[in-house]
Amino acid sequence: EEGVTDVEGIDRLVESSGFRLGPFRLMDLIGVDTNYSVTESMYRSFKYDAKFRPSRIQEMKVLAGHNGRKSGKGFYDYD
Repeated sequence: EEGVTDVEGIDRLVESSGFRLGPFRLMDLIGVDTNYSVTESMYRSFKYDAKFRPSRIQEMKVLAGHNGRKSGKGFYDYD
């Protein structure tokens, strides 16, 4: 959200640190909508603590129907 880098840059950084998937590839795999729902639940469960607040970018993706691989578009495009 702060515009420090792009989605691909974050994924590359995390993957080069030894993780199999970066966070955006992972969200696309499991479903942006599913991840958003879990994050919303955590946010409510922890009494709206700001550190658990869902990303507005994620919310916009869900509202646009860009749910990842299952919809053909998420943080990445899928044919």
